[in-house]
Amino acid sequence: GRGTHKGRLHPSRFLADMIRALISVFHPVYARAEAKHKRVPGGPHIIVAIDGTPISGSLVKWGAEHVFDKAGKITFVHATECSGPIEFEATSEEMDFQSGIVIRSYSEEIRRQAVHRGMGVLGKCNEISEEYGFAPDEQKLLLADKNSNVKYALLRYLDAAKPDLIICGSRGMGGFGRALLGSVADYLVHNSECAITIVKKRTGKD
Repeated sequence: GRGTHKGRLHPSRFLADMIRALISVFHPVYARAEAKHKRVPGGPHIIVAIDGTPISGSLVKWGAEHVFDKAGKITFVHATECSGPIEFEATSEEMDFQSGIVIRSYSEEIRRQAVHRGMGVLGKCNEISEEYGFAPDEQKLLLADKNSNVKYALLRYLDAAKPDLIICGSRGMGGFGRALLGSVADYLVHNSECAITIVKKRTGKD
């Protein structure tokens, strides 16, 4: 009857407990992340603006080494354009054979691939953060469509989130490069209302 199993540990639960125990022993990074994932009540909301370039990891490392232990909330946000070349297979029913053009909605596939790339960027930064014993409370992916851009999408989100501190990166472009291409960091400095820390790309000379 059912009473014969009373007090016994279910095999699947026992196995799960054993796996967690082994991970904590043989994978110290995981154990450290679990132990340090604490927030300061009433502490500042810190947002790390991740652009997907190699400097993204440096932003997370800087935050972990200097400010994450003082945070009340940590958010990673990545803004990406929902446009550009796409790759997908189409069936014969989806083809207009007269023109040879795929008639299935391009915007849907563009969005799907943008989300896939963006989540990969956030996932890598989350792994780096956990190596230092911190995990973000939120991870936000912002998609800028053809009528917008990454800078505006990011600023609009920041205006709504009202963080206390933004950490963003500078890729070390010269004055001409900034004037020609624009800089997300420069844009935020001139338009955002909260404190901003800019982490510069290392040149290898330091």
